[in-house]
Parts: sequence; structure tokens; C-alpha cells
Amino acid sequence: MTIYFPFSATIRKEENTYISICPEADIVCRGESIEEAVTNLKKEVEQFLEEELPRGFSRIVYY
Repeated sequence: MTIYFPFSATIRKEENTYISICPEADIVCRGESIEEAVTNLKKEVEQFLEEELPRGFSRIVYY
């Protein structure tokens, strides 16, 4: 079973780094590039869901 959660992401540049924000999970990550900031945010959202959801319901699909 796949459960879809609508999470949004905002990316902004601050000086020499990019900040990625997921307000629904209250997660903020950094990266030296946009891609790194998004990758870090995905990892943190995945960890957040694994902690919050029972095992078996933690399959995450990005689109």
C-alpha cells in the first residue's frame, strides 16, 4: 500500500548556501547546491515519516 502525503518545499539562496524548507514537517536543511539542499530535505522528510508512521507504511514516492 502506498500512502501519499502532500509536502511542499521551498528553496532559497542565502549567501553561499541554499536553504530547503518543508513547512508541513517543520524541517529545514542546507546544501551547497539546489540539488544537495533538495536531497538533504528528502532524507530528513523520509526519516521524519519513518519515525511517525508505523512500519510497513513508510514507502515514500517523490513526484
